[in-house]
Amino acid sequence: MKKRILLVEDEIQLAKGLRLNFELEGYEVAWAANGEAARSALAADLPDLLVLDVMLPDVSGFQLLQEAKRMDARLPVLVLTACAGDEDRIMGLSLGADDYLTKPFNLEELILRVRGMLRRGEWYQESLPGTIDLGLCVLHPARSELERSGSATLLTERELALLLHLWRKRNQVVSRKELLVEVWGYAPEVETRTVDIFISRLRRLLGDDPEAPRKLQTLRGQGYLLVQEDRPDSPSRP
Repeated sequence: MKKRILLVEDEIQLAKGLRLNFELEGYEVAWAANGEAARSALAADLPDLLVLDVMLPDVSGFQLLQEAKRMDARLPVLVLTACAGDEDRIMGLSLGADDYLTKPFNLEELILRVRGMLRRGEWYQESLPGTIDLGLCVLHPARSELERSGSATLLTERELALLLHLWRKRNQVVSRKELLVEVWGYAPEVETRTVDIFISRLRRLLGDDPEAPRKLQTLRGQGYLLVQEDRPDSPSRP
């Protein structure tokens, strides 16, 4: 079955070009030129990926992002923004977007990122335990839920992918470059604050002190370390 993309973009020529290229990649593409059309499309049937322009004529793209995430927190969202500064990018990622691109963008890079975001299910192909103990929290990979103090939070797909990658490399330093390549599918030379923003989100969800984190640590100039206090060969339970 073809993966389905909802493209929300008000620039007609750009939207036509993107739609054509997505379809040439084998995806089924629906196009919405404004926020109201996007809302109708989302209400009718959630896609496998939402590609969302921030600047829409009738609705803020950020508002639409929040609405889409309330429908399904795991819905992958790629934000397109015309702002080269950090403000829009940080805003989109903090609201639950999984990735972003700044206009004008390289088409090949966009296609690569879309491919990576639509590899849904590949993160779960390996044998994973039913639950993973993470100190104050318990991760349920199959349900994409992080449980803490009896309350469960539904993780986005990118949050889950990042946490699983860190767990696989528990008690080892993982570089930012490795995370960008393995979790986001970026080229190794890409410079972005995306990882930092997601790490901060995971720390909050794990109940880690942001000023002096003990569970998910940052080693300046080296990368990140997920501390597994149990024995590395038995950090989980069936």
